[in-house]
Amino acid sequence: MESTARPTTSSSGTSRRTPVRTCVGCRRRDEQSALLRVVAVRGPADTDRWTVVPDERRRAHGRGAWVHPDPECVRIAIARRAFGRALRLTQAGPVDTTAVQERFEQQT
Repeated sequence: MESTARPTTSSSGTSRRTPVRTCVGCRRRDEQSALLRVVAVRGPADTDRWTVVPDERRRAHGRGAWVHPDPECVRIAIARRAFGRALRLTQAGPVDTTAVQERFEQQT
């Protein structure tokens, strides 16, 4: 089985492993530090709606998905409905990705 971490050299000269994740948009593997983590949060109690939101601090509870901080990767992930699959929301119906899209609109 392939390791999910890449060896790196720290400033002290010792070797340590860096976690590797797969972008749900382009499907390329990259170091965790180069990707944005997103999580799903449930909408109002009277709906079964889930919203995908950026987890900038990478501390939110639950299953996360990873995407490059590139509008094209986000667009591809939305077109492929990859957020719903990666977050295991396939039975939940449509997934709202507006918060993720807005995060990238702020950068441009």
